[in-house]
Amino acid sequence: MTLSMTVETFTRNSTTATAEVDGQLVALDINAGICFGLNEVATTIWKLLDQHCDVADLCDALLDIYEIDRRTCEEQTLALLRELVDIGLVSRS
Repeated sequence: MTLSMTVETFTRNSTTATAEVDGQLVALDINAGICFGLNEVATTIWKLLDQHCDVADLCDALLDIYEIDRRTCEEQTLALLRELVDIGLVSRS
């Protein structure tokens, strides 16, 4: 069963500069001058935002990569994306 909250869509902010270091993403919010480190799973989600912008589509891709149930995937992915919105790396679209 897909959760109703998966209809939210997200895009990466264009003012974020990134580099991958040892499989993890380092993201710099250029406007704020703040640097963030993303773990492996968050880095994967960041990369998937190029092709998928809603949580349901992101989770479809993540379920092919990681062993996790859909409900947990959707809840955790949405929580991460909302956190990235709060710190300015991602926007709701």
